[in-house]
Amino acid sequence: MEIVENKATTSKPRLFRWALWWGLGIVMICIVILIVYAITNPTIDEANRPMTTYFYALMYRFGIWPTVLYIGLIGPVIEEVSFRIWGNGKLWTGIVSVILMSVWSIAIGWWVALLTILGGTMILTVFNDDKRKRLFALMLLSSVVFALAHLGNYSGDWFDTLGGVVHKLGSGLLASYLVINHNILWSMGLHIFNNSLLAIPMGLAIGQANNEVVIIDNENFRLEVRPVLVHNDTIDQENRFYPDSDTNYYFGSTASLAQQALSYEIAHQGDDATGDTINFVTENGYPKCSFTIVYKTKPFDHHGLTTAMEKNGLIKIDTMFGPTADSTHRQMKTLTIKSTYNP
Repeated sequence: MEIVENKATTSKPRLFRWALWWGLGIVMICIVILIVYAITNPTIDEANRPMTTYFYALMYRFGIWPTVLYIGLIGPVIEEVSFRIWGNGKLWTGIVSVILMSVWSIAIGWWVALLTILGGTMILTVFNDDKRKRLFALMLLSSVVFALAHLGNYSGDWFDTLGGVVHKLGSGLLASYLVINHNILWSMGLHIFNNSLLAIPMGLAIGQANNEVVIIDNENFRLEVRPVLVHNDTIDQENRFYPDSDTNYYFGSTASLAQQALSYEIAHQGDDATGDTINFVTENGYPKCSFTIVYKTKPFDHHGLTTAMEKNGLIKIDTMFGPTADSTHRQMKTLTIKSTYNP
């Protein structure tokens, strides 16, 4: 009788199981702490995180769904290739990853990029013949650099920033475990899922806001008013209201737009109008809208612009009349503009 020996099949041992549990634990604890801190600390404004305003800047430049695609899919793929392509254990992927990580580090500072290059070179040289130690060291290096590379995403509050960086450190450990023990597609899937939790709801919220656009179109001008959910310093600096331009763009409040238009109108009335004053009050003192204005006739009808804005419920104008030297000038001493459009 032939005896057949049954050999027990053994699965491939998982490396660095601690990274899986430590990564999960750090991520979950940080999420809970940051949520509680944000709720109890009114100085933290989630809507004004640099990452949030960056999302809006992309959205207004390229559109909603291309931005969602970039933040939720393309960005995670690029980051995983940059920070964790070394996970297959090959020397050349380690070299490529160290170079890419150092490029990302430049955004933090040249010294961080230099330390990344030096640390990565040392790891690849010293542990050239020991794959396990090389993977361990690269996991720690990439997780730290990955966390530091996201410093700019947070509000600037020290506790909020520290919690966010530690959260990214845990995410780096978890993703490293996946790429070492499975492949990079697993870490990409985790990263895509994480980013999509942010990108898709934000895209839907902006899409809803875009449905509230107000258009005023007549023979003198066309005005589009679009609600903006967060203040964006980049947009604010790049787009200004130029009253002497046929087409111009503006980011701010409806009240401040009307104030600029009326200020320009008064400035061109002559010396007798210098005593006139304009006061304006914005909703919560906060810019909320972006504007596209196209003037169709010359001279530009600034007074018609403010009148149409009031007629359409965007602003409320309260005027106190007083004597002027010339009756042809607007009989006004003080004008108060209040923003009534609050999407």
